[in-house]
Amino acid sequence: MDRLAWFHAAILPASTPPHDTGNTAPPGTGPYRVTRYDPATGMVLERNPYFREWAHDAQPAGYVDAIQVTFGLDPEGEVTAIENGQYDWMYEDVPLDRLGEVGSRYAGQVQIYTLLLYYYAALNVRIPPFNSLKARQALNYAINRHAMVIYHGGAAVATPLCQLLPQGAPGYEPSCAYTKGASPAHPLPQWQAPDLEEARKLVRESGTAGQKVTIIAPLEGRYAAMAMELRSTLASLGYEASVRSMTQTVQFPYVQNSDNHVQLALTGWNADYPSASTFLQTLFACASFRPHSDNSPNMSAFCNPDIDALMNKASAAALTSPTESMQRWTEADRALMAQAPAVPLVQIKRVSLLSKRTRNAIVTLNDEILLSQLQVR
Repeated sequence: MDRLAWFHAAILPASTPPHDTGNTAPPGTGPYRVTRYDPATGMVLERNPYFREWAHDAQPAGYVDAIQVTFGLDPEGEVTAIENGQYDWMYEDVPLDRLGEVGSRYAGQVQIYTLLLYYYAALNVRIPPFNSLKARQALNYAINRHAMVIYHGGAAVATPLCQLLPQGAPGYEPSCAYTKGASPAHPLPQWQAPDLEEARKLVRESGTAGQKVTIIAPLEGRYAAMAMELRSTLASLGYEASVRSMTQTVQFPYVQNSDNHVQLALTGWNADYPSASTFLQTLFACASFRPHSDNSPNMSAFCNPDIDALMNKASAAALTSPTESMQRWTEADRALMAQAPAVPLVQIKRVSLLSKRTRNAIVTLNDEILLSQLQVR
């Protein structure tokens, strides 16, 4: 049912051709229709005269008569335009260097909401040094998640993440196996601080100290600071670490292909729909690892039949017994973290800036803001 509600899915006429229709969109079912579109400059949405509200919760009618969307502005310019009352909303996040200004002078125009989105380091479990469980656990213990929060704007807009199910996902129960005073057998509810002593002990026991580790990271945005933090942490554990950066459009398929022998991929994941499976099964199930393919979301090349069976049971129980399903997802999350195929780093929040005249900003976990429900005066 979650997949049917995925915003990448849409009900279309049966006659819709099974290929890209270019700039001529097939008719849909919403309260607005596209009346002008230019891929270089923007588009205009106006009321759909054929729309009738049949269920408010499913597809509510819109409030405004038209929505004008402009393409091509940079986030800095967008913030200034909204502050000046020239625009009502911006799709991009407020840039880090404007958060203080927006929070102090325009707090009444800001909405902050937690996304089903996090950043993590995928560890390749099939090649050294992370084919060693102790090496993977060591990096989880050693990483400074507080620093990762700072790189994303601070505690108001980011949260340290110590597990593979993010806050807000079904089955999420706060748990941190890799922090000072914790272990996979005895996790704490929250991340406290790095445990470098335990991390260095595990590296010694793994026999991997001194090995070379290359971090493959995107060039864009906040990835550079996260990559350097990972490099510094690996160096403190005795590894010879370096960073190799690529544009994100190149990096994402590159780190998925097993032929490239990526040891550590710095990446992120946003839920396709609000379920646990979109994280745990998509990123860590055996079937999600596709050798020699650029489309292999299991970047850790992880496969554990017992955990796979647990995730399959959790998925199967979703419709018949939601409570049982969530309990099994919680178990799967902890079982995966005991094997440490990745280092979860930080879960972020969206800072959405609205104009003074805008009201009724409704946000969902996946659809973000519902433009049709905005009210302006």
